Amino acid sequence: MLYYEEKAPAQPLREYIECYWTLQSDFSLQNELCLPDGSASLIFNFGPNYFRATCHRPNQWQEIGRCSMPHQGKESVLITQQKPVRLLGLRFKPHGMAPFFKVSMMDFPPPFVLFGETLRPFLGDLEEKLWSVDCFEARIAMLNDHFTCRTFDMSAPDDLVKSAISEMVKSAGNLRIGELLDTLCVSKSTLEKKFQEHVGLSPKILSNILRFNSLVYNQQLEPSPSLTELSYNQGFFDQAHLVHSFKAFTGLPPGRFFRQDNLLVEMLRQSFEGRVSEIY
Repeated sequence: MLYYEEKAPAQPLREYIECYWTLQSDFSLQNELCLPDGSASLIFNFGPNYFRATCHRPNQWQEIGRCSMPHQGKESVLITQQKPVRLLGLRFKPHGMAPFFKVSMMDFPPPFVLFGETLRPFLGDLEEKLWSVDCFEARIAMLNDHFTCRTFDMSAPDDLVKSAISEMVKSAGNLRIGELLDTLCVSKSTLEKKFQEHVGLSPKILSNILRFNSLVYNQQLEPSPSLTELSYNQGFFDQAHLVHSFKAFTGLPPGRFFRQDNLLVEMLRQSFEGRVSEIY
């Protein structure tokens, strides 16, 4: 059994958090690929320690214990974990981590994995509380209570960054940066600076991540018969540009990527459209 479910956060948290999720499996995960989404995630692990490696360094595994906060940047990661898999996650919006930590993302440039003492002041006794129950709904209630309390003295998300991300999501990353600047009536340097502070990625990189995810999910749903047609349908200059994008994000050419089983990618596809349309 491989089970994945998402739940929306409480209303006060929706400015900052995309969703809570749970992933459970009674068989082991072996080199499962996770696409980047432009956001940080807080992950609680109720199973054995798991291992992660970036797609471009597949032999350099990092062991992850009970709690971590990773941000993939623009690279996919590989996940390996022995059964049983019992993960609980919180996916921030691209601009959502900085207000909770009261930091500039320039101090935490992606990619990164935070754990241990870095997270303890942020979590308090939350981790121990989550271990005291064995129910997704009960754990969500604890997360909602814990993080809602933190919103009382937090700054609101930056309006310009929020508007820019909303436009990117609506266009599935296909809105050119020049068009985005015109829509928002802002200079490139101002938007770049705000994104580095609040998101940790440039507008162009985040837009490319959203575009790539949309491409992969659409191809899984309605496959194009050839790479040439896929390139054309997704707005790439040519097939070479498409191949370059796949290798940059996954370390694989598109043909090989779509021939292999990507269980986690497929599960996220099923929730992707509904999630982004409701949240943004």
